[in-house]
Amino acid sequence: MVNITMKISKNTLLLFTLPLLILLNCSNTEDPEKSGQIEEQRKDMGVILTQDTALRIDPLVFSARIKQMNKGTIVEILERSSEERIIGGHKDYWYKIKLENNITGWTFGRHIKVLDASGKETLESYLGRFWEKETEELSNDLHGKWWSINRYGDFTNHALEIFKDGRYRSYFKGGGKVIEGVYNFDFNKNMVIFLSGTTFDSDLNYIRKGNSHSLQRIEEKEEIRFKKINVNPSSEVEEYEQDNKNEDTPSGNNEDES
Repeated sequence: MVNITMKISKNTLLLFTLPLLILLNCSNTEDPEKSGQIEEQRKDMGVILTQDTALRIDPLVFSARIKQMNKGTIVEILERSSEERIIGGHKDYWYKIKLENNITGWTFGRHIKVLDASGKETLESYLGRFWEKETEELSNDLHGKWWSINRYGDFTNHALEIFKDGRYRSYFKGGGKVIEGVYNFDFNKNMVIFLSGTTFDSDLNYIRKGNSHSLQRIEEKEEIRFKKINVNPSSEVEEYEQDNKNEDTPSGNNEDES
């Protein structure tokens, strides 16, 4: 009788102890969301590769443009179209993206570099190489001797020598003080910044036309334009570049490619 009673007591104790242990275990387990221990999910990011890339309402070439984006703009990737499309001879997906100001829209994959959040390449490392390459290519293209011209194409008084290593020289055609210094680029404004000043007291916008660039600064009350006369900045010989057939058509995204 005693043994039976002891067995019942043990079983009864186990019956009450087990739920208590489960309850204690649950109370010691914090909600990860409340405790702040959930790691934020990494998002795929992208970098716009071409100037004036269209952000569109829908993933269609003739969809209305929301805005045009600058080269190098950082975006968040929200969605990818289910199928690739061929536009302007290029086959790619459409991507739904979000800008820094939370505006969303679609852009064609040819104009964006998608950086996988799980990949080894970080946004910072890619942007560093991206702008380094852009700087090198633009410096090489602007390298040469430039003379100022008026709106009719006649030469005026300012000479500008631009070197691909980042140096420049600015002076008047008839002589006088030579201003020497280094330049850099403001890619958001398409400008060459002359850090030591110039004889014409201005920085210049660079405009891509066909396969080359032109330099100019047009404001409400004044304008100045430059024409490259020699690919060698130090040359005293005027060797004009051959006019590009597309010179009057600024390069950019064709409507069927944006």
